[in-house]
Amino acid sequence: MDQELNPQMERALDELATLVCESLQSDGELLVERQDALLKTLVMSGHSWKSVRTVMEEVERRVKEKCGECAMHRGGALTSLTSKLGTKLQSLARWESKSPSDDMASKPANISSATDA
Repeated sequence: MDQELNPQMERALDELATLVCESLQSDGELLVERQDALLKTLVMSGHSWKSVRTVMEEVERRVKEKCGECAMHRGGALTSLTSKLGTKLQSLARWESKSPSDDMASKPANISSATDA
C-alpha cells in the first residue's frame, strides 16, 4: 500500500481489481457498470498526483495478487482491461479539469433575469 493513498482510494483500487478479476473469469459486465464511479473517485481524490504508480499499474498489481492464476493465463486480456481503464481515467481527469471558457458571455439563469419583467 502506498502511504500517500487514502482509504477511499484504496477501496476504489481494490474494487476495480476485484471487478477486473471477475471480468477475466466471466463476461465483465460489472466492470462496465461500476468503472466510471470508481475512476471518478480516484480522479476526485487526486490519485494521479498522490500515487507513485499509475492506476493501470496499481490495478494490474492488485489483480495479480487477487487472482494470480487467472491473470497469468489471461495476461493480454488483463493488459487490455487496464489500458481501457487508464484511457477512461485520463478522459475523466481532462473533463474534470476543464474550466468554463472565457470566450462565452454569461447567460441569464431564467427568463425574468433576461428581461426587464
